[in-house]
Amino acid sequence: MNSISPKLILGIETATLNCSVGLVHGTQIIGQKNILNRAVHSEKLIDLVDEVLKPDFTFAEVNAIAVSIGPGSYTGLRIGLATAKGLAFYRQLPILPVPTLTALEATVRREEIGDTIFFIKSHRDLVYYTVVKKNEPLILKREIAYAPIGTVASLYPQHLLIGDNAFDGQFGERLMVCFPRGEIVARLGVDYFEDLLPLSRKAIEPDYHSNLEVQKWLLK
Repeated sequence: MNSISPKLILGIETATLNCSVGLVHGTQIIGQKNILNRAVHSEKLIDLVDEVLKPDFTFAEVNAIAVSIGPGSYTGLRIGLATAKGLAFYRQLPILPVPTLTALEATVRREEIGDTIFFIKSHRDLVYYTVVKKNEPLILKREIAYAPIGTVASLYPQHLLIGDNAFDGQFGERLMVCFPRGEIVARLGVDYFEDLLPLSRKAIEPDYHSNLEVQKWLLK
């Protein structure tokens, strides 16, 4: 991890049902706002940005915007990135693209975890997922795979499943529902600033990982 970073980073997370923003000053999380609901991101995101800045800061003091870049909801990711671009444009702020599964893992890592599958639902029973071993350190970007959740559970029978959907409780206590959060996205923007800064560009697009879906269907 890197120690050099801007003083104030705004984090935006819209890859899942959780419409979330957060604010980090230096290395300290100083604010977060969340609305857990479907189809509210386009209406509520800017309001949450305003709320998280008040009363101590203004947007003029923000030095960079960290945004959850994918995988995740097609519409949600586009709303989050479009908002980040709109906010960054006038002041030419850097946009720091944070992998969504890394944000999810970092959200959970407030507590010690064992062998774990972190996943984001794609559609039906399909998920994007990463595999993390017990006591393995957090890294910025892990290998991402794509498969039905039942297949993943069978391939890794001893792993805890953590992600953004309960799948009707079919995995019982083995599955824990958790959503990535805006303040964690912002904190990752601080921690990995030097790695993420070169990825900031006007033409940046969400990382849908749709190539994984194409590979799956071609193999059928």
